[in-house]
Amino acid sequence: MEKERRIKVLAIVVLVIAVIGLSVAFAALSQTLTINGSAKLDASKWGLKFDNLVLASGNEYVEGTANIKTDDNTVIENMNVRLTTPGDKVVYTVDLVNEGSINAKIDEIVKTTTPDYLSFKVIKENNQELEEGYVLGKETRIPLRIEIEFIKDITKDQLPTEVSTIDLSYKVNFVQTDEEATIDVQTPTTACTTFDKKDTYSVGDEIALCNNDTGKSEDFYVISDNGDTVTALAKYNLLVGNIYDNNTGELTPIEPSTPGYGLQSSSARGYVLDNTVRTGTIAFAEDNYWYDTGSLKSNYGTSYPVYVFDENSLLYEPLKNYESYIKTTLGKTSVNTSLLTVEQATSLGCDKDNKTCESAPSWVYETSYWLGSARNSRYVWDVVSNGGFGGDILLLDSRLGFRPVITISKTDL
Repeated sequence: MEKERRIKVLAIVVLVIAVIGLSVAFAALSQTLTINGSAKLDASKWGLKFDNLVLASGNEYVEGTANIKTDDNTVIENMNVRLTTPGDKVVYTVDLVNEGSINAKIDEIVKTTTPDYLSFKVIKENNQELEEGYVLGKETRIPLRIEIEFIKDITKDQLPTEVSTIDLSYKVNFVQTDEEATIDVQTPTTACTTFDKKDTYSVGDEIALCNNDTGKSEDFYVISDNGDTVTALAKYNLLVGNIYDNNTGELTPIEPSTPGYGLQSSSARGYVLDNTVRTGTIAFAEDNYWYDTGSLKSNYGTSYPVYVFDENSLLYEPLKNYESYIKTTLGKTSVNTSLLTVEQATSLGCDKDNKTCESAPSWVYETSYWLGSARNSRYVWDVVSNGGFGGDILLLDSRLGFRPVITISKTDL
């Protein structure tokens, strides 16, 4: 009788996917326990849940931040994605955990049919799709990848002719089993970004600091080779601050419990032209602390532009937390963090007089972010994702994010 008992666990549901202006919502991973007759089974022995949800890769059209619902950790919600071009792909990683004392087997997977131009998969180890019959051993976890892709190799006739809204669902039914676990190792589902280690780096070379436990790296573009060290700009803004609704002006704080909080995220882009929801926005400071009684404070300098970023900025604490993560968790003890200066931005091709970065490499203005240099007593310089380079956004305006700059020893790469 015990083997007849079934528990439905984990339903991955894409509520809305729009291709060509695509928005995707993930939700409703639910767990229920059904017991027939008078026998009793302690539900806690199953202990099936999700853990460590991370946006592993994606493009600039990832507009939301997914989270695991905290009541029983069996719900993934608030994934919002847009895919516009064949080849666009978004990948989330998550651990599937069995904390209980009973092996659990996938008895049935039920998912809706996707159109020809869209792929929606849940991938396990060895790059294989999750399948029926898979046994999740007791007291173990496996890494999964959730992949949503606008398929590249399709014909013209297969392409949607207008914005498409699609409802998808992916449901997994588990049953208890005495069978041996299919796998009982804990390995990351993604590989950190690889790069060629060099004696000398050029501007634009990519470097990566790897977290071997999660398989996710913090990636950077080199902006200068200093001999024994390199200085590099983060590939993405940090996932901190707020989600800003441009229609209402409402700010929703990003909770520290959000997966990937405080680390680089492709969803955290700050101000983006035509986007109504902006993720990872944060004000620079509560006041112009570098200025007093009609002049620049002497401890900051004598003339503008001047680097003013320090502990008085609202960006200081999250940046120092990020530095601590790199030093402590990633073991890169030589690293120091800062914000981009006006001088560094102009060396990359930004034009201070014409207030544009359009002559700089595109990665310089792929996100909107604060610099560390004040333009005058009221404004701090910034880079905007449409190529703008200025300082016309008020300090307390939460439309921009921030991208760390690191200086690190080459021996730590």
